[in-house]
Amino acid sequence: MGVIRVVLALSVVITHVGPIFGFSLLGGPTAVESFYIISGFYMSLILNEKYIGKNGSYKLFLSNRLLRLFPIYWFVLLMVIIVSLVFALHSHGSYWSRLQPFADYGQSMRFSSISLLCFTNLFLIGQDLVLFLGLNSTGHLFFTANFWNTSPLLYTFLLVPQAWTIGLEITFYLIAPFLVRRRLNFIILIICISLAIRILLNSKGLSNDPWNYRFFPNEIVFFLFGNLGYKIYKKFEKVDIKRAYLFIVLISVLALILFFDLINLPGKIYLFFGIFSLALPFIFKMSKSSKIDSAIGDLSYPIYISHTIIITILKGRLPGIVRILGEGITVILITILFSILLNKFIAKPMEGLRQRRLVKLVSK
Repeated sequence: MGVIRVVLALSVVITHVGPIFGFSLLGGPTAVESFYIISGFYMSLILNEKYIGKNGSYKLFLSNRLLRLFPIYWFVLLMVIIVSLVFALHSHGSYWSRLQPFADYGQSMRFSSISLLCFTNLFLIGQDLVLFLGLNSTGHLFFTANFWNTSPLLYTFLLVPQAWTIGLEITFYLIAPFLVRRRLNFIILIICISLAIRILLNSKGLSNDPWNYRFFPNEIVFFLFGNLGYKIYKKFEKVDIKRAYLFIVLISVLALILFFDLINLPGKIYLFFGIFSLALPFIFKMSKSSKIDSAIGDLSYPIYISHTIIITILKGRLPGIVRILGEGITVILITILFSILLNKFIAKPMEGLRQRRLVKLVSK
């Protein structure tokens, strides 16, 4: 599963830097929704098999998830602020990089508007909701059905812009303990309701971004596809399946991701999500004991959350290596190296803390 997660993260990176050797991979939106499926699978797994008995505390589950997300995010956020201030000093205040919207509109914004944006930038919660808001001429926030028609675009106030997906993930974490342990018929009911909401919104003309991509009642269907994948995994957990067959499943999914942009079939995105959801339990069955695959997978979140600041640093100030390798390859290589450091010096110590909290609770 780790290899799949990293390739999905790189799909998002490539969406932001352009095709690599002519390949665009899966594309950002589809990769993000594939991550939701994986998240649904993993949350179903740990809530049904790890956070049970003495470990079954809702507070423990939620705090451990946040401990996994916040340290790396906060480091990257601090890095964004520092880099933006350096750009501002270097340009004598004419260019503030990611802080530019605050520099341009901060003085005219209401305290409540500034406070909300600062809160969501710091704690991730609600970043997905920012895409449903605009900023009017009096400095107040207002609801909008199409944020693209507003000025300024409020999402530009998000300092780590892709982190809105993590805000949506946190929403799922809040309800996951009450959802993923339910029976199959209940999960199917929620899936049907989610799809019905999507169809209803489409019929009302709300098929644009953010309704088709960032609206949680629509997106919960992908998390629940992951839950269905977990239920399939439990059916086949003890079934002896030849490793060669499992490897074929993995290679097939990787090929779908790598060549997705080249596939010319009607409804290919629905076909992909169907195959991906069904293949996930078998990919996990093959890779769950692999330390190498796990180590590779640990890089997916750092790659995803840090790549835009790497792009910001390199953009317009390209060193010689960029001219040789090209911007896309350079961004990917530097992001991977930076992610290895983030994982070693931030994620690993935090993981140790999380495990100690579990051990301490069990020993009580």
